[in-house]
Amino acid sequence: MTVSTAEASTPETSTPEVPALVVSNAILKFGGITALDDVSFHVEPGETFGIIGPNGAGKTALLNCISGVYRLTSGSTQLYGDSISGVPPHRIAALGLSRTFQNMEHFKQFRVIDYVMLGRMHQSRSSVVASLVAWPWMERVERQERARAMDLLERLHLEHVARRELSDLPYGVQKRVDIARALSSSPKVLLLDEPTSGTITSERADVSEAIQLVTDYGVPTVLVDHDVDFVSRHCSRVLVLSYGKPIGIGTPEAMLRRPDVIETFLGSVTEDVVEEIEAEIEAEIEAGTEAGTEAGTEAGS
Repeated sequence: MTVSTAEASTPETSTPEVPALVVSNAILKFGGITALDDVSFHVEPGETFGIIGPNGAGKTALLNCISGVYRLTSGSTQLYGDSISGVPPHRIAALGLSRTFQNMEHFKQFRVIDYVMLGRMHQSRSSVVASLVAWPWMERVERQERARAMDLLERLHLEHVARRELSDLPYGVQKRVDIARALSSSPKVLLLDEPTSGTITSERADVSEAIQLVTDYGVPTVLVDHDVDFVSRHCSRVLVLSYGKPIGIGTPEAMLRRPDVIETFLGSVTEDVVEEIEAEIEAEIEAGTEAGTEAGTEAGS
């Protein structure tokens, strides 16, 4: 059983007028700390929407609220017009929201094929009782799900690692396997949490290809990543966060030209990076001055 574009794309029951995902006035507090401060945005069907910001901006916390891992202090979230605020993570997954994770440590001993099949658990016809009994239809369903998982791995050029354990694979390959697992559920909305973190340059090209497959499927996607250029290449719009506060929403090009956005990113590295750059520039100027002085001395002698 293969995974068709129709299966992975926006469901026919949804209408273009209804956003795929809506977050309204989201506030998240941990004691006296405000992790998210009045964040609102929406994602259109078929859109890849980015969230960027420096470390500690609240990007992953926002994804955790959308997927039900955290409960908002106030505000709301909707999936195709239906409220998912306060709904447990497994129920939100069953409603069609899938996500990847930064840390896959708990699944490292899984074989790749089995890990990808996990994405279909909430859609499986099996039950606790059925799993304990060798019903003929159960074997048929398992074959179908395994074929579906293998098809996804082939589309992501990962079929050669299907029988290997995740722990044996490079980090970039693990990230692509996680995208395959998230896609295997035929999601209505997909959340990608730092898909390039820990990867090297060559691996990022492969991750980019995997995200392009998601785009080709037409799955509405929220992409969070520390690599701003990577997000800009894939997203039509981005939300900029700074210490939990929304700075603005717009095209990547427009947002990255805004002085307040530039300050948001530069402010996170001013002390350690900007000073280092300034020191290097001064050193180059001094070296150039000394070279010019020496040249003048030689010419005059």
